[in-house]
Formats: sequence, C-alpha cells, structure tokens
Amino acid sequence: MRCPRCMKPIGPDDSVCPSCNALLVVERKPTRPDEEKGWTLRHLASIMGRAGCVLAIAQCVTVLIGAAVLFGPAIAFLSGTNRNPDLSPVATLVTVAGTLDLIGLGLLAPALIVLGAGAMLLRRRDPFTDEEVLIPPSTAGLPMASGLLVILWILLTAVWRVVYPAEAAKSPAVMLTDFAITGTAPALLGVMMALWIVAAIALLAASVCLRLFVRRLPSKVFSPRPLKPSSWLDFTIFNLVITIGVAAFPLGWVGYDTVGGPAQIAFLTFLATKITVIPLIGAFAYWSLLTRFDAFGKLALLVPVMKATPQEAPAESPATPVDAPAPTDYSVGGFPADDDDMAGINRVK
Repeated sequence: MRCPRCMKPIGPDDSVCPSCNALLVVERKPTRPDEEKGWTLRHLASIMGRAGCVLAIAQCVTVLIGAAVLFGPAIAFLSGTNRNPDLSPVATLVTVAGTLDLIGLGLLAPALIVLGAGAMLLRRRDPFTDEEVLIPPSTAGLPMASGLLVILWILLTAVWRVVYPAEAAKSPAVMLTDFAITGTAPALLGVMMALWIVAAIALLAASVCLRLFVRRLPSKVFSPRPLKPSSWLDFTIFNLVITIGVAAFPLGWVGYDTVGGPAQIAFLTFLATKITVIPLIGAFAYWSLLTRFDAFGKLALLVPVMKATPQEAPAESPATPVDAPAPTDYSVGGFPADDDDMAGINRVK
C-alpha cells in the first residue's frame, strides 16, 4: 500500500502516513460516476444513445401508424376486390419513418463508439491489493465494434432504401407491392433485397457485441441503474428472420405465384409481420436499450478509495517576553548616595 499523497509505503493499519504525516481515510462505498476517469465520454455516449433510441421508437410508432392506414387497402387486396392498392396515403409516413430510422441509428453508432472509449478510461488502483481495476481492452472494444457495425447498417440501408429507389423512381414499398401483384421482380429489386439481408445481419452482429460487453464487464464495475442485457438482441434476431422471409421471394429463393397459393400467403404474411409486429417489438427493444444507455453513463468502480488529508502544522505560540527589571523608585528615599556622600562613612565610629 502507498500513501496517495507522497506515494511512500504505508502499513494496512496506519491511520497516519509515517512519511508525510497525512491522515489516511478509506471510503469503501462506490464513488460518484462523475468522479471516475472517462466520465465525460460515457455521459456523452449516454445522451447520444438515449436520443437515438427515442428516434428509433418514434420510427416504430410511425410505421405502426402507416400499417393502420393500410389496413383497409390490405383487406381489399387479400379479398381480391382491389388488386391495385394505393400507397399514396402512406408515402409521407414512409419517408418520415425512413428518415427517423437513419438519424436514430446515426446517433446510436457514435454513442457506442464513444462508450467504448469511455470504458477504456475507467480504471483505478485498489489501495489494499495494489491491483489496477479496469475494463479489459478486449471488452471495452466491443461497443466500438458494435458502433462500426451500426455504421455499416446505415450505409447499406441508405443504398438500398434511398440510392437504388431514386434510380428506379419508385420507393421500396411500391416495388414490393408491384412484386406482390405481378410476381415479377426486376434485377434492381433483387440487389436491394440482398443488401437488406446483409444490413439486418450487421445489425444483429452489433447487438451481439453490445450483449457481450454487458456480460463481460468485471464484477467490480457498478452502476446504480440496472445493467441487465436489453431485448435489442432478441429484436434483431426476429428482424433478421422476417427480413429473410420477405426477401427470399424477390430473390428467387422461393417460388412465388399470384393466384393466392401458399407462396403468396407466406410472402404477404412475412410482409405484414414486417410492418406490424416488428415495429411493435422494436419499440420495446429500443426502450430497454434506452435504459441501458442511462446505466452506461453512470458506471463506477466498487474499489475502496483512499484519501490522504495533510494535517495542519500546530501554530507556534509567540515567545514570552522577558520582563524588564522594574525601575527603582527614588521618590521616597530621595536621590541615591554618591561617592562623595559615602566617603566619610568609615570615619564615623
């Protein structure tokens, strides 16, 4: 053990440093999160992550509203009374939902990267064991990897959802509707569906990295908020399954017919699940992820903190002045005798 003030060795039972005479106080309770190293980065990651989750939840709600608007045309399409549903009422909602999705995860990606950087700085030496308690770099790097995978998802999604539809002058929703009606998939739609699957895989990998980060945190890392794994991983797994189910038909992996056969029913079921069940689960998943980011911003270490307080030197009392001899008072006996007055004293007998 060493004194925090002079870094000289001290004993385990010392209450005063023998070298610098500082008072030693050990606080065993967790420190405040803002007293830990790297708190600024983790707090920034918490803010950005929660903002991204709020936008992702708003995107899920927007998709659910669009699905409710399409409920009537969907019933008419399935019943055969209207084989050409009009998607114009939800065109604005589709644009808003896509924008919220990209912006929300666009905030989530840097939040995860900054979280990893802040986790690397969270470290402190145990005054009793002289061991440095920290999050291993391999564990702290997992949120960074998760953030990079989310960036990959953003790039792939922007390509298949924005760039390619702009070339075809059709939105992905219209292209999928045309495929459901005609059963014919243009080559561009197949490429878009392939990118859609790869993007879903990247999002799943990002959630796996974040789950591993939470599970591999050392036991001495503490947060006043719950650090249980969120349901984001479950959501991304289900999302990947449904995405593959929708994309398999335009890609030609599964045969499709337009006469109401099992293939068409399966395709429409996957598509309906994608715009109803997936957003509903996603809203809860991003809400749980929001609470986890709140916990990430309050990480602290369950390590005793030793503080050394220098003792004030005792104030020196001023020297006691030496009393000067009191002057002789000659007012009673007159002036003192001089030598002339005492000269004849020997002659007096």
